[in-house]
Amino acid sequence: MTPFWKIFIAIFCYISALVGLGLAVANASVKPPATTHAFVYGALGVVFLVVAIAMSRKPRY
Repeated sequence: MTPFWKIFIAIFCYISALVGLGLAVANASVKPPATTHAFVYGALGVVFLVVAIAMSRKPRY
């Protein structure tokens, strides 16, 4: 995979992680809390964050 695509995917995943975690907080803070949606959005945000960190690491040889 070329460095351009790795950086592009990493940036996309970082933005998706922020949106997912933001939606999790927003759904958890409404009255009554939408806990199911909050957990789903939070889990997706964490998954995207892990993928972004994995994509942005330098390769080890």
